[in-house]
Amino acid sequence: MRNYLVIPVLLLLVMGISCTSFGTSKVPSWIDHPYDSAYDEDTYLCAVGSGSTRQKAVDAALASLSQIFNAQVRSVTEVSSFSTAATDTLGNVTFTEDSEMMDFGSVTSETDQIIGSEVVNIYTDELGRVHARVALHRERTASLYQKQISELGSSIAQLKMRSASADTLLGEYVLLLETRDMAKQQQALYDQLQVLLRKPQMQVLAPIDRILSALAQEISIAVEISENGSASPVLKAAFEQGLQERGFATGAQNPYAVLDVWYTVEPITMEGSPYAYARYTLAVQLKDSKQVYVSYEKSDREAAMSERDALAKALKAASSSGVDGFFTLMLETLGDET
Repeated sequence: MRNYLVIPVLLLLVMGISCTSFGTSKVPSWIDHPYDSAYDEDTYLCAVGSGSTRQKAVDAALASLSQIFNAQVRSVTEVSSFSTAATDTLGNVTFTEDSEMMDFGSVTSETDQIIGSEVVNIYTDELGRVHARVALHRERTASLYQKQISELGSSIAQLKMRSASADTLLGEYVLLLETRDMAKQQQALYDQLQVLLRKPQMQVLAPIDRILSALAQEISIAVEISENGSASPVLKAAFEQGLQERGFATGAQNPYAVLDVWYTVEPITMEGSPYAYARYTLAVQLKDSKQVYVSYEKSDREAAMSERDALAKALKAASSSGVDGFFTLMLETLGDET
């Protein structure tokens, strides 16, 4: 009998010790306060997340880190400053920056991926929920960003050299646009670097924007439509908007180049079909007095319940996908020729 009585007593003792130990386990302070002596804010950027599994907790922590990082980056890029212009005795315009940040529209930077982060703590609470802390070492991560900045800088320098030696203003402009795309990536990295190191960094995007703006003032393109019907104002407005969105001037009396646009459309009847059809052709040339820079042509067919609607759909397609197709080809062609 004694042997049978000992077992339940021992089980109760074990269960009691186990429950007491689990219930009184100390909750780590980093769950509510991400920074501590091991991972101080001067050295690290930290975030905490939780979930039903370890992976979900880590994912939540990384998402939190990304939000913190991007919020700080946006606060950097949204700081405005004063850029003043002055003309010297030779007529040259010079710019003076009154602070580290330049006021150049609404420039924002975000990082798609934060490199260099690591999981430094995992804790499971008494309810089984997992908590994770991730940390980003400021100096080590900054060195990774600096490497990417340097690589982009080399590509930007090469594009600038090609742009400076371009035969035409149009070619120079397109290469500068490519340079701007790379400079935008580089600026985002500089902004992230400023968050990590807490030191002002270079501004590489604003100077290129100023050059592009000045160059655009020299390039005016007139849109001429070879179609006397109702399509003329629609196509003219679509092409002029496309030019303006890409920085070119329109409407000058003596344009640098001309954009010739030909548009033809005809209704088509198909026996036995309940639909009405319209086939259109859009042809475009960008040229000046010396040469044709870009030639583009697009033909397609549109269907509708009535001939009028089919004609309207054809014009809508020409003024949207047709216009977009031309500008895609234009930027590719001008960039390849220089």
